[in-house]
Amino acid sequence: MASVSSGTEISLASISDPHVTLPGVLVSFEGRYANVSLNQATPLHQGSLVQFQTSQTLYLGEIESGWTEEGFQRLRILIEHSVDLERAAAIRRLWNTDNPI
Repeated sequence: MASVSSGTEISLASISDPHVTLPGVLVSFEGRYANVSLNQATPLHQGSLVQFQTSQTLYLGEIESGWTEEGFQRLRILIEHSVDLERAAAIRRLWNTDNPI
């Protein structure tokens, strides 16, 4: 898992319903789990497939649990896939090149 600092702002989005996008903060990574804090209640629940992105990586996962703590909605997300955005951009450039290497 890439190194991401605590307090990184994110937008958590539902994969099944792209209209559900919630601002939040990445609290921590623990192995393959991301802990997220949201300022508002969420319609997402355990088992929901979600995505969020930092400046370097796109993360795809499933909400494992959620709870309220100190007035904030907390979610624990099992990260199932991550995409290095720089590498993905390099692949895209290669695919769009007329003269491949």
